[in-house]
Amino acid sequence: MKLIPVDIELEVPDIPRATHGEQWVLVRLHGQPLGFVYPDTRGCSSRGLGKLIADAHWSAIAAHLAFDGASSDTSLHGLSRIPQTCPRHRPQPGAVVTVAVCTRDHASSLAECLDAIAALDYPRHLLDVVIVDNAPADDSTRDVVVRYAGFRYVREPRPGLDWARNRAVLEARGEIVAYTDDDVSVDTAWVRALAAAFEEEPHAACVTGLVVPDAIDTGAQRLFEVYGGFTRGFSRSVYRVDADAGERPARLYAGTGRFGTGANMAFRRSFFEREGLFDPALDVGTPTNGGGDLEMFFRVLKTGYALVYEPAALVRHRHRRDYAALRTQLANNGVGLYSYFVRTAQAYPEERLDILRFGLWWMWWWNVRRLLRSLIGRSTLPRDLIVAEFKGAFIGLRRYRKSRRQAASVLRMYGAPGALPGAQS
Repeated sequence: MKLIPVDIELEVPDIPRATHGEQWVLVRLHGQPLGFVYPDTRGCSSRGLGKLIADAHWSAIAAHLAFDGASSDTSLHGLSRIPQTCPRHRPQPGAVVTVAVCTRDHASSLAECLDAIAALDYPRHLLDVVIVDNAPADDSTRDVVVRYAGFRYVREPRPGLDWARNRAVLEARGEIVAYTDDDVSVDTAWVRALAAAFEEEPHAACVTGLVVPDAIDTGAQRLFEVYGGFTRGFSRSVYRVDADAGERPARLYAGTGRFGTGANMAFRRSFFEREGLFDPALDVGTPTNGGGDLEMFFRVLKTGYALVYEPAALVRHRHRRDYAALRTQLANNGVGLYSYFVRTAQAYPEERLDILRFGLWWMWWWNVRRLLRSLIGRSTLPRDLIVAEFKGAFIGLRRYRKSRRQAASVLRMYGAPGALPGAQS
């Protein structure tokens, strides 16, 4: 079953019986996600859903309404009296935003992603959409894109996700570049929320958002959420390093996975002009299998900018449906994370000790501790998933060097894709 969004300032609906999978309801108030509730698969009435919401999220609803200066009655009866409009002022759209979808040989599932982008609630004259086809095997992706009026198709022959991300920057017409993946459906307010976050936080170079499951139909999809998923909470946060107070980026924020994922991230285009493009030796399509988004999040904070996590910038991710694909994904997570650690330690020698400390702590807390718990029967996670990511971490320690050689080979074969004014390679 698809995730069901419910905006409680509107009429709370009946939930039908599930035809398959689990029932997940995302609760929102005035566009702000508050959390999930999980109705019985047999469905429930509007009144039953309202009681679930009131019981699970009364404190978040009360806090939101108190901030608005509205009634904070969060009983079941009180839900019907929530104002339909929010008195909080958010900036009107003014920034031109380039939405970039980097894809490779996924034409059969691309339309669902592009349909959601076509439905975005953002002024058309301020929206630029570019689909970057990364080293495609055929023209099937182009054939899908041409069906969407105003969407631009760009072929990037250099294989690797970060090559595609860099091409999107070079092609961008907007002052903000917002990235999503081909296995994602964006919310209609996604770009509006991203643009508002940049407007409200002038020091921000990056905004990330909430990633929720599109559906929980299989055991593998459920396990991914239990394992950690992509959701990073329902509260807005601003992160910045205060160097004058002696704060050190790697000591505070080496674990940049807490900020979000590449499926939902946006940057000021001027940041790339000043600080350089994505490292093409990282992420999918290279021996590192990931880490390009994590490295860029760290670079934002290292260079003194702010990073905003804005849950109102919402997307829905189609998780891997089968167990083998999930195990491969988790193994690659380990490879990508430790490849990012190696890259960052090499790029910033002054951060090496803190990177090492965090890498060792994370290996203990996330990998070893989970493995030990599974051995004594105190873990709900399958042991082979834990082992797969654990092995991936050790593999990742060696992969960045190999990936650098591959990136150099790609450059020799294809040449440089171009550069922004002031950009570093």
